Amino acid sequence: MKSSLAQDGLVGAGIPLVPREAPHAMSPERMLVSAAIRGEEDERSRERIRRLFFSPLGVYVSHASRARDELRLEIDVATEDLDFALRTLRQVFPEAVIEEIRPRVFERRQH
Repeated sequence: MKSSLAQDGLVGAGIPLVPREAPHAMSPERMLVSAAIRGEEDERSRERIRRLFFSPLGVYVSHASRARDELRLEIDVATEDLDFALRTLRQVFPEAVIEEIRPRVFERRQH
């Protein structure tokens, strides 16, 4: 069964993706999406970044950094919101490259 993400062209070939139906001892509640956007740092770019942070997706961005001509994002999203997050990212940054989608692992602390 193909994921709706693959059908919609949101996740390209070779992108590590943990399908929701994958057998896990415990289903991940949150996912981390790593994405990169290449482009010049100019006023248009800054406006698009503002648009991203003020979009419904903005609350999910846990880390953003810029190195030369590349903006890197880490998006922390509930598993059930993953499709929404990827679609919104594509609307704001159609050229975004989704590098990885992985479960967010919470380490248990020993008391």
